[in-house]
Amino acid sequence: MNTEMGKSYQFIFWGLIFLFLGLMTSPTGVSLYHILIFVPTVFLIIQGDRIQISKSSWCLILLSVWGVIATFYNYGTLVKPFKAFQDVKYYLFGIFSIITLRFFFQNAPLKHKKALLKILLLTVIVGFFVGIGKSWFGFDVVKWRSGDFHPRSGGFTNYMRYGYASSFLLLFGIAAWFNFDKVKKYISKKWLIVFITFNIAAILTAQTRGAVLGLSVGLPFLLLRYKPIIGKSLFGLGITGILAIGVYSATSKSTNRYFNINDSSNNVRLSQFYSAVKTIQEKPIFGLGADQFSYNVKDIKERYGIWSKNYIGHSHNIFLEHAANYGIPGLIFFLGFLIFWFIEMVKHGTDFSWVVASYIVAFTVAGQVELLFDVINSHLIFFVYAFSQFQLQGSGENSDYIAEVKS
Repeated sequence: MNTEMGKSYQFIFWGLIFLFLGLMTSPTGVSLYHILIFVPTVFLIIQGDRIQISKSSWCLILLSVWGVIATFYNYGTLVKPFKAFQDVKYYLFGIFSIITLRFFFQNAPLKHKKALLKILLLTVIVGFFVGIGKSWFGFDVVKWRSGDFHPRSGGFTNYMRYGYASSFLLLFGIAAWFNFDKVKKYISKKWLIVFITFNIAAILTAQTRGAVLGLSVGLPFLLLRYKPIIGKSLFGLGITGILAIGVYSATSKSTNRYFNINDSSNNVRLSQFYSAVKTIQEKPIFGLGADQFSYNVKDIKERYGIWSKNYIGHSHNIFLEHAANYGIPGLIFFLGFLIFWFIEMVKHGTDFSWVVASYIVAFTVAGQVELLFDVINSHLIFFVYAFSQFQLQGSGENSDYIAEVKS
């Protein structure tokens, strides 16, 4: 590896360190990933590195272009314009970083790959204790102060980000268990069990129902490949459970948030759904512009007499949010991205691609009750996307997904 390539590698390695360190700890820290990989990736492109543009990537490109157009169209009414345009970058980085990850993982020694996993494992463990320290014992060890914190654990971050991210990591952990022969050089069975256990504990203490919902569909889908009878049984149990909860909620009163879909939290979500639909009816082509729904929802509720007027925020739905911000064309491009990505993974036919397909299923289902494009989950999905695309284009299952090349 020549000097310039060596410098590129080091910048990318540090970017990945911040990504794996920040996923479960810091939205600010994780953003350094994009900053550190930008210049070396541009250098790699100048040196001649190229990728094939898949159908899912074309959808991301179209979504990015349309997002910029829609945001410029609404420029006069934008709140925090710089932040709005920044939101579009995640889609582009999903494609841009394919080159980045291919270069890194084809040149990284085993010790660097193991180091990244150790960092993620450490943050999962420490984050759990930080979270319950605040929620159970009223003490924030990071800021070293006592206080009245949220009763649901958020790890280092917000309990919603924490719960959903933990559910996706749990899915990957379980997938690794079924593919242990292919990952044993990166992590021992003992530490994989620890990783799985702490992610389960994180979901339970965060009490995020949407994360459980996504996992209840994504996990059975994963098991269809490895334990098909169990996978089909879990699908049946899941459908039965959802129907039972619906009937129970309609006919009984319960204070348990997992068995009552009529609680105040869901009423708020419904108000956001309805407000998003009204926004789409008003602005079906260009929407409101990137990241604008949350700033406009109060006015929409006032004009249409929608309940929960004091609640302002995103739509709690990945499809409605895209349609409200980017119009129907933006929703079509986003749907195309998920559908084509899923098809690409299933058709690829490897264990790894099936795991990614399971993640797409979990993400899509969980995304019906929460906007999963917070800083942490945005970084996670587009890291997984970029990693899956370079696997699709070259490195296969026979090489344990990534080539071992000593630098």
